[in-house]
Amino acid sequence: MELRHLRYFAAVAEEGSFYQAARRLLVSQPSLSRQIMDLERRLGQRLFERTSRGVRLTPSGEALLRHAREILGLAATTQEIVSEAARARQVVSIGVPPATPGSWLSSVVEAVDRTLPHAELNYVEATSFDQLRLLHEGRLDLCLVHQPPPGHHGSWLLRQEILGLAVRPGHPLADEPHYRIGDLHALRVLVHAREREPSRESMTAAVLAAGVRPYWRFAQFTEHVLACAQATRSDAALVASHVAALRLPGWRWRPVEGLPEAVMTTWLVCQRPTRAVVEEVAGVVRAVPA
Repeated sequence: MELRHLRYFAAVAEEGSFYQAARRLLVSQPSLSRQIMDLERRLGQRLFERTSRGVRLTPSGEALLRHAREILGLAATTQEIVSEAARARQVVSIGVPPATPGSWLSSVVEAVDRTLPHAELNYVEATSFDQLRLLHEGRLDLCLVHQPPPGHHGSWLLRQEILGLAVRPGHPLADEPHYRIGDLHALRVLVHAREREPSRESMTAAVLAAGVRPYWRFAQFTEHVLACAQATRSDAALVASHVAALRLPGWRWRPVEGLPEAVMTTWLVCQRPTRAVVEEVAGVVRAVPA
């Protein structure tokens, strides 16, 4: 039995006439009659009784019609099911550190949608430490971290952002056109807690070597940098420019002349080996301008 037999049978049953069914199917009536006879021979049952007004189903025909409609319905959706499977996208989870510029993250999504239609991104916000843990547990595919990654992982340096000084409104330094390393002397400066900024030791050592003695105020902060600055009574915060613009309204941000190592690096990290789609997404992420 073939699907053709069932389509021909259903057409005759629905039209109640071999003539009308043949016209609907665009086949000759003798050819249609032969197909129905072949189906009846295969099943060993009569499916139609001829009447003066056409044909009507036998009890066996009525049972077959219900079954045939189910089979033909499934057959009709086969192409859709296969096409939908081909369109299914593979999810790639990417860890992002707090305060990552939203415009850049949106550009990454647009680039992936444009070049990798089979991939779908899932952003997970977490600190660098937590991201590497989630990557090790297999709960992230890619990480964006601010610390040098373990050597056994695949990694790429994405960008380096200058850390400048954001000075609170009303402080005398806020009106200065330039900030120099000497301006840090006796200044209460909020910086990320030690595990958040691996380059800080060399930076603070350079400040000490210059004979400058700031009052460092360490805290772990992301979106609540203003509250942390207020709680520690800080005069300024050492942050990237986009963090100051988003989280410290009214604070004057400028880079600090003569301050070495005042950069925040961002690395893209993945496990090795990994899925092909993860490698593809990593290539797109690296190509989007930071």
